Amino acid sequence: MPTKPASRCPSCRTRFTDRTGRPCPDCRRSQDRGIKRRSEWRWVYRDPRWAALRDQVLSEEPLCACGCGGISTVVDHIRDHHGDPELAFDRANVRGMTKPCHDAKTATDHRAATGTLTPVTVIAGPPCAGKTTYARTHARPGELVVDFDLLAAALGSPDSHDHPEALKPFAVEAREAVLARLRRPSHLGRAWITTTSHNPETLVAGAEVIRLDVTADTAHARARAADRPAAWHGLIDEWFAVQRARDHDS
Repeated sequence: MPTKPASRCPSCRTRFTDRTGRPCPDCRRSQDRGIKRRSEWRWVYRDPRWAALRDQVLSEEPLCACGCGGISTVVDHIRDHHGDPELAFDRANVRGMTKPCHDAKTATDHRAATGTLTPVTVIAGPPCAGKTTYARTHARPGELVVDFDLLAAALGSPDSHDHPEALKPFAVEAREAVLARLRRPSHLGRAWITTTSHNPETLVAGAEVIRLDVTADTAHARARAADRPAAWHGLIDEWFAVQRARDHDS
């Protein structure tokens, strides 16, 4: 009599003999350890410092950090604190969010921890908005940073921002390959993607989006201070022209 094929673990996708639809034993043990660790961190939210920090953040950031326009009702840790007081009560490591946005981020983080989807943060804004700096500041060691200029430099560009035309298609294809890989399971802690796209939500489904809101004057000033090529000022003007048209149409 033919036997029913082994099922796949819903977390790590390996085959094993249990056909109940539950995760495999390794993933169940990992999840149990995660639940135990999180219970050990609950003291943070009973600490008076957290109550004061929460009130401060919700007062200073009334709108959700993801850019959805919703009212912030919860405070999110950008980097998981794991019970570390320095991270738990660091003002720079927390932000206001709506509860649905926060729950979605937490679920994505959990899926990454169990080897399913990599949580992705897309940092969007005009040229010279500080996107690469933001990614480098917030990314932990070993987390993925997907930045066109960094890819071009890794592929041999002699300049950090003025890349040879012949090399650009290779950097574009490398970036697309990385984005495609992010749609499959991995054990990465997080991926950070920088983009000048006006539709950053379309890069990776379910990604968290952070928009860096700077003025055209600020972007031009930063371009001059960084001695960017003259063509960058045209790119900045073009980006803001498109944004103004989108704002007008909406």
